[in-house]
Amino acid sequence: MNNGEDFSKSLQNAFIEQTRKILNLNLYTKAILSTLPVAIIATDRKGMINFMNTFAEGLFEIKSSALRGKALITILETNEEVVNIINDALNDQKEYHLGSNTLNLKNKKEIVVNIYIKPLFDEERQFCGLVASIEDKTYINYLMNAFQRYVPPSVSEIIARDPQKLKLGGEEKELTVLFSDLIGFTTISEQMAPDQIVRFLSDYFDEMTQIIFEYEGTLKEYVADELMGIFGAPIPQSDHAARACFAAVKMQKKLSELRRSWSKQGRPILRARIGINTGHMLVGNLGSKYRFSYGVVGDQVNLASRLEGLSSIYGTKILISETTADKVNNQFHLREIDTVRVKGRKGVVNVYELIDKISVELTDSQKRTIDEYHMGLGLYRQQRWKEAIHHLTLALECTSLDRPSQIIMDRCRHYLKEAQLDNWEGVFEPTIKTL
Repeated sequence: MNNGEDFSKSLQNAFIEQTRKILNLNLYTKAILSTLPVAIIATDRKGMINFMNTFAEGLFEIKSSALRGKALITILETNEEVVNIINDALNDQKEYHLGSNTLNLKNKKEIVVNIYIKPLFDEERQFCGLVASIEDKTYINYLMNAFQRYVPPSVSEIIARDPQKLKLGGEEKELTVLFSDLIGFTTISEQMAPDQIVRFLSDYFDEMTQIIFEYEGTLKEYVADELMGIFGAPIPQSDHAARACFAAVKMQKKLSELRRSWSKQGRPILRARIGINTGHMLVGNLGSKYRFSYGVVGDQVNLASRLEGLSSIYGTKILISETTADKVNNQFHLREIDTVRVKGRKGVVNVYELIDKISVELTDSQKRTIDEYHMGLGLYRQQRWKEAIHHLTLALECTSLDRPSQIIMDRCRHYLKEAQLDNWEGVFEPTIKTL
């Protein structure tokens, strides 16, 4: 074999090897495209279909062999906007995108999709066709719409990308729960027409929910004039207790602003109590396969509700548990109020008044009221009734309507008439039925 034949044979072998690699690469590429969870459709320069992956076949319920050689617009002809951008892309060879577009299919199904149309060019930069990628967002869109009632849009988008977070059932997590209830709204509502009540509550809930969402809390529900928020789920938040407290402070300040504006409109004066607790609770989709219901259950949830009710006794705007206080005491001004045993719980809990953010300077009167109250509370727990009354009197001289000081003072005066109490715990057990 001469050199010319050797060269020819070598060239032939190289050509065969290169062809084999191209064929393998083409098969490999098609295999990858077939596994993608996105519909991929490729056309020639005239817009005729020459490839459709497996996902596209399932989405449009048709075999690619039945469409090969047919125009791409034939499977999308019921969607004028999509047809227009395909024609535009064929004419000007530019990229086009339609986000969250409703697509009507020939099988009467309606889906929500993201559509990307991209021109294809050969090695000589000559236009040779289009590739259309169609991402089915129907389920994600459904989840986002459903969940936006509970969380801010930024959170619902994250949830929609990970639907497993919403599977039926729940998991135990440490979270913080906030309960807010309007004071005396039943009496107020008796003076209003039903449509006025609805509009009034709607305005109130809109403002409060916006604040819950601002701190990325989850709205559980409205029950009559009560609002319940969850912090720390479904998106984990290491600072869930602080978020709940920041939200509560802002809710009370916003309500104060609303009272001023509403009074000018002749609307009733609204005041609210808030209870907050941090603890382990069951969280998740606690509904059924027929009804989505994201929420929390457990003893710690009940305690948060009890704290909101206890606020009516102590006259506090925001009452939090000791577990919450331990997590936020360097971020907020707090006042320890009492040790209580609420209905349904064997153990006791120390409760605290949440006054304001630590960045807000308290007045001298507020500072002295808190200091004298703490002195009086400590002496009360030691059964040193007279000394406790002295400090509580000083607290009331600073803030004449300080309900906690008056309550502890009244107890001290009552116990002054009693003998020394055995097994004294200093624990208050509310007699109000709901507590």
